[in-house]
Amino acid sequence: MPLFKKVLYPTDFSELAETAKDYALKLREAGAEEVVLLHVISPLEFSLPQFDDPFALDVALLYSHLPEVEREVLKRHQEMLDILAGDFEKAGFNVKKVLTVGTPSDEIVRVAEEEGVNVIVIGYHGKGLMERILEIGSTAKAVIKKAECPVLVVKRR
Repeated sequence: MPLFKKVLYPTDFSELAETAKDYALKLREAGAEEVVLLHVISPLEFSLPQFDDPFALDVALLYSHLPEVEREVLKRHQEMLDILAGDFEKAGFNVKKVLTVGTPSDEIVRVAEEEGVNVIVIGYHGKGLMERILEIGSTAKAVIKKAECPVLVVKRR
């Protein structure tokens, strides 16, 4: 039985996420069968109306309350996930796509637990001098602290 049967690959569609994708794809050769592709939309990216429970935001609910320009942004995020799914399907993975709204590290850990993944593959920017001085955390660092499963951290090249 493969060590990492089900992989969570969170992406923000950045260059660093693309580097991490290469590692996630390589896990297919190690026996991984399924990948959960996750894109988390920060509530700060949109002019959201006030909801009673911001943690219960559903993408469909969000979509119904957005102006047209922001709907197009959300649609584009979904299209980018669809393209990404094609890359993983081509490599032989069974793919599940998740688009959610919230704090990226919290959503990554939540989805990892809900989906029962064996590993999270995430990119890490590393810290520059200013970030080290101010101790500004990163999404990857928060995921490492909170996740129950192993986290494969891919540094930028």
